[in-house]
Amino acid sequence: MSLSAIIVMLASIVALWGVAGYALIVSMRHEERKLSLLHSQGDFEPYSPRAFRDLEHWLMQHPDSEHAPEIREWQDRQRQSLQRNPRRFYDWSSDDDPGEAA
Repeated sequence: MSLSAIIVMLASIVALWGVAGYALIVSMRHEERKLSLLHSQGDFEPYSPRAFRDLEHWLMQHPDSEHAPEIREWQDRQRQSLQRNPRRFYDWSSDDDPGEAA
């Protein structure tokens, strides 16, 4: 095996473990934050701002779907959670806060 192949293989291994380690650390920090919110206030908003917008967009396109009542229930749960909990997991500062609109 040539020296350049060994170098590429070692660099690939280091890069793979580096990215995987970073992803694990970021994921664990998010989970710690969620857990602290659960301990302090018992709940946090189930959907991100983007997911909430996607639900609204889907509902506007399919208002008579058989799944529409379930989507509306999910939206209501999100709004209730946003009204009930002062601390948020997701950043709602750049988006319309559905908890304030309800």
